[in-house]
Amino acid sequence: MASKEEKPTLAGVTVRQRKRNIVIPVDPASFADAVIQIMQDAAEGGSLSDDLDAASKALDSAEIEYARYGDTLFEVLFAGGRMASGASLAEGGSRLATHILAAAGEREAIMPYIRVFQSLTRRRPFLLRGLENTLIKLLLSLEFFDAAGRRNIGIALALVFTQKIGIMPENLFTAMMNDRLVGKGTMLEMVTVFFQEFLSRDSLEDLVGVLAKGRVHHRLLDFFPPGKRTQADFAQHMQDAKLDVLVEWNAKRDVEAHTSELSDSLLTLFSTEPPTGMAEALTHVKTKQLENHLPDGDVLRVVWLALMRSVNMTGKNQQQVVQAIMAKIKAYHKLLSTFATSAKLELSLLQVVQAHCYEDNRLLKVFSDVVRLLYDSEIVGEDTIMHWYRKASLPKGRNVFLADIEPFIRWLDEAEEDD
Repeated sequence: MASKEEKPTLAGVTVRQRKRNIVIPVDPASFADAVIQIMQDAAEGGSLSDDLDAASKALDSAEIEYARYGDTLFEVLFAGGRMASGASLAEGGSRLATHILAAAGEREAIMPYIRVFQSLTRRRPFLLRGLENTLIKLLLSLEFFDAAGRRNIGIALALVFTQKIGIMPENLFTAMMNDRLVGKGTMLEMVTVFFQEFLSRDSLEDLVGVLAKGRVHHRLLDFFPPGKRTQADFAQHMQDAKLDVLVEWNAKRDVEAHTSELSDSLLTLFSTEPPTGMAEALTHVKTKQLENHLPDGDVLRVVWLALMRSVNMTGKNQQQVVQAIMAKIKAYHKLLSTFATSAKLELSLLQVVQAHCYEDNRLLKVFSDVVRLLYDSEIVGEDTIMHWYRKASLPKGRNVFLADIEPFIRWLDEAEEDD
């Protein structure tokens, strides 16, 4: 019987066993104690700002596990120690006497800590995630802090954005829409402080930019408890907080949103076949104006632009364009005259027409024809046209339009002399 054949072997070769994942025990408590010790040792007994500058340099050069314990680092800076659930400090371990929640509720007292954030995240950008996580934890725990603590969180949050540390707003504002905290009014209290601090040194445009990145610029009423989400409630609250600039901006944004809706609905009405009747269109506009508290000037602008958007100018020459516009104005002239009820509103309509003709090359040479149509339809009066011509034309295309309308102006002058 044949002997069993031996399998070949690799002589002198060590076969390495596959390494298993080594679990390193997580010890945030020791990390927090180390951070506190470093900051205490660095303190020189001078001003808080000097002590924090020294602590920032010491932390910057310390060889500790920032990558693993970024959340814990910022918990120490905000609360003086490692945070447990309910915003309380974890049992045991060291405590830092000076931290954001213990600071006076003003910008000057909290800014030194923000400079520490800037220093740490500049050298170690990965710490931004730890800062974001800590801010979210604080925001979701607002109900466990007293009014002073909520105020300090609001100021710190504003400074994080105004000092451009690098936190992306969307995750933070998503957390701030917590139904429980919004319903209690707790979030509104903190948000109000946030707005006040932000606008104390920075512009409304900067604030709107942050809100837009957070996708809440159109949802400010959602920070209010469900029973108080009206424009009147918003205006009263923000005026009481001396945030009138925010009230004005929100009112303007609200009007723009509603006028955009009105414009789209009018375009549909004007473009249907057969066209919507004058009476139905007028009822629709008046209803929307009443529902959304839209000023006559905004309604007049929207009606005119929707009319022009509904005119099919494709493949038409100048004369055909004028005829198409004339047909629209004749069909809906009462819609315009209903809201052009004063010389001021008539002038605003002329300026809208001028701007629209300037922006649409197809209408550059028909401006004077359009103005005459408005005059013949008794939508715009002679005095308004003369005032526009002499003093109130817009800079855009002024020379072109004044030259274009000059023959009509001469005709008006001659007609007045004959009278």
